[in-house]
Amino acid sequence: MKVLIIGGNGQIGYELRALLKGAGIPHYAPGRDQLDLTVPRQIEEVIAEYRPTIVVNTAGHRNPARAETEPSRCFALNRDAPAALAKVCDQYKSVLIHISSWRVFDGMKQEVYTIKDIPNPSGVLGGSFWQGEQQIREHCSRHVILRLSWVISPQGRNRLTGILNSLTQGEPVLASANSRGRPTPADDVGRVILAIMRQIDCDAQVWGTYHYNAAETVDEESLAEVILAEASQYRDFSPNTTEPFPESSNNGKTVNACLDTTHLRNTFGIHSKSWRSGVARLVRDIYVTGKEE
Repeated sequence: MKVLIIGGNGQIGYELRALLKGAGIPHYAPGRDQLDLTVPRQIEEVIAEYRPTIVVNTAGHRNPARAETEPSRCFALNRDAPAALAKVCDQYKSVLIHISSWRVFDGMKQEVYTIKDIPNPSGVLGGSFWQGEQQIREHCSRHVILRLSWVISPQGRNRLTGILNSLTQGEPVLASANSRGRPTPADDVGRVILAIMRQIDCDAQVWGTYHYNAAETVDEESLAEVILAEASQYRDFSPNTTEPFPESSNNGKTVNACLDTTHLRNTFGIHSKSWRSGVARLVRDIYVTGKEE
């Protein structure tokens, strides 16, 4: 196995690199100065030179508010770049593992989304993810698309670091009882990707689309309360109020980012872990071992 990681400095890519290093698996994670995803020629040059057996694309535009103001860049990263990757991977016989998002759905379903649900994206970001998935299916037969719910880690911009930053600065915590998801640590996503890669390396024919997130559903307000309780073990915080994200409140309607993982479990034998234990571990890492960015 020889792995090319695209987006190696992002939340998931960072954790995946650490896992591959620990497992002694050869891998290469070019920086943006070495690989600009908006330049198809560079994509082909990197893959042609490194000749990976598996390409993992963890990069992409993931900010819903910014996507609305810069749709061209959003589609360039989430649709056009995956299309170029898929074509080059097919040409060089590399497997493509691509990280997608729950945002291919509109979030209006009451139950968890299964892989049989028909995508109906709302907004630029969701539409770009959905069109990127379609490009991959069209141009690369040996692919795995992995849709995720809320990804959290000590690095970058996510619900965990956002809430902790607000608590630290004494600012209102932006969260909504109308937004539900399953917060999933980035290193847990890395664990799942590595398990998938190991089975691919054993010639398992597992191509297709899968869902993964942590076990159990939580709304943003409740998540903020849990994070506050965990963080308060390590430092004191001023009293905080909670205010809804404009995009999360959705005129009082619940936005559901929860995914059903049955297909992944039945195919790979991978089980979801508790988000509560994951949050406790990450908060401890930040305040005790200093793993925050």
